Amino acid sequence: MDVNATTRTRRPSVWIAVLTIGLVASATSGSLSAQVDPETMLPMVHHVHLNSVDPDAAISWYLRAWPDARRGRVAGFPAFLTDMPLLFAKVASPPAGAFDPALGRSVPQSPLWHIGAFVNTSRALPRLEELGITVLRLRVGPEDRVGVRRSGLTPYAGIKTESQLASVERAEPREGGFSYVLGPDGALVEMTGGARTRSSFSHIHLFHENPRCAANWYVDHLGMEHTPTRDRSTGRVIPGHRFEECDAEEPGEAGWPSLERVGTIRTPSASVRHGSGSMGFYPRQCRGDRCGTDQPLVSSRGQVLDHIAFSVDGLDGWVARLRAEGITILRGPYAFGSGRAFLIEGPDGLAIELVEGAPAPEV
Repeated sequence: MDVNATTRTRRPSVWIAVLTIGLVASATSGSLSAQVDPETMLPMVHHVHLNSVDPDAAISWYLRAWPDARRGRVAGFPAFLTDMPLLFAKVASPPAGAFDPALGRSVPQSPLWHIGAFVNTSRALPRLEELGITVLRLRVGPEDRVGVRRSGLTPYAGIKTESQLASVERAEPREGGFSYVLGPDGALVEMTGGARTRSSFSHIHLFHENPRCAANWYVDHLGMEHTPTRDRSTGRVIPGHRFEECDAEEPGEAGWPSLERVGTIRTPSASVRHGSGSMGFYPRQCRGDRCGTDQPLVSSRGQVLDHIAFSVDGLDGWVARLRAEGITILRGPYAFGSGRAFLIEGPDGLAIELVEGAPAPEV
């Protein structure tokens, strides 16, 4: 059993019947999981929406990076069609949230950290560099000025804090690992995986103020599922569980390798499963003086990575239930291709679109 599978075929087939019957109870309990069976009714990723000054050029870049995809349109938007379609809105000026290589982070930071692909980076990165795609350097410690292209090339294994780096055991280069490339309009795109990775463009990582509280939110309000884990000693799969006192743990020490000189805060973290894979959550990075000043996350709306969309059935039931639960509806419902959609505000200003049905591409 692969508990982090990146593709699943389950579709939310009877959402609306359950939602209609359980609307009042759900609004009272605050937990959708009490009303439906998430094993058969998990929302699936519909697309990620980006802003671009030149959508056609942006799609051409993504096709060079990921040639197995296609160019097309979805609901009238230019689209990069793959496991996780990317839809593009044309904007007159460069969108906010572009990655700044000098700082090692996007400015400003929204909850939508990066998108990307699962792939063997040992093989993928040389090809990308031959195509002129910028592979960002990962610092291996706070004093590093050179960096490495992928985490499998660090002189140590795993993630290390500054105190651990002083006595770290040296490691030889390993296959694969995580890496980042600089996408059009300053989008941050991660490539991650090794020799046994099944290639898929379906990667989403988010920043949240309290990652474990955010995981509870996605389960409670969007019907997702806490991600199971695997006991390394026995191999046994441990079912995911709700995080009680989800905001009790303070952010941990920063670690390397990292795009930032000050390292990346990776704990506490959490993840949830949706119908086509999983999403990971990490703490807000601009805390204290790490970015000069303490900087809360900004809304993803208007950023280069604008919002995430999920496919659902029974849109009217979703609208009624989320309104009853006090979720902010930013826009809609509105027409979306041959169907409808509406936009809500998720944790820490993440814009989330719920779309009726699956993508209907026009290639």
